[in-house]
Amino acid sequence: MSDPGAALFESLHLFAIDHFLTADECALLRELMRAAPAGGATVARGSTGEYRLDEAFRRTRRVEVGIEAEREFVTRLESIRDAAAEHFGVKLSETERPQFLMYREGDFFMRHADRDRAGTNRRAVSIIVFLNHDYTGGELKFFGEDAAIAVQPDEGQLIAFRSDTPHEVTSVTSGERFTVVSWFF
Repeated sequence: MSDPGAALFESLHLFAIDHFLTADECALLRELMRAAPAGGATVARGSTGEYRLDEAFRRTRRVEVGIEAEREFVTRLESIRDAAAEHFGVKLSETERPQFLMYREGDFFMRHADRDRAGTNRRAVSIIVFLNHDYTGGELKFFGEDAAIAVQPDEGQLIAFRSDTPHEVTSVTSGERFTVVSWFF
């Protein structure tokens, strides 16, 4: 009998880059994020794609690191966009503004997909860059029809996946989880 978890992992066809950011780059971003203004991260709800705060569905802090840090990060992402396009067999021409996210104890993001069924966004590939791993909980969990797989990436690692892939971030049980997310379309 085949392992449904192994089949799901293979079907996800993840794109990963170890050490996309160095430990020093991750530490600098975490320091910047701790010092920058932050507010509750919003989610798109309903068929209109309107974004609003819904802490029963997503509880995390979106940090405003400033336009310069955002631009530098987008430039870094664009350096791998062609490789991601080739990996997923899609044409990618744009990068969405990144979100710098800080999950504190108890924070989570329930099961969702980054590309909605109504087509209100054009996201094709979702990207998560992990800035630390010294926390517990906060697993990135992917779902298939019959299985789920949790991933605990390393500091500085980039993981990309198709934006229609159902996933969640489990509740952080201790420490703080720092990530940057963006999308190619």
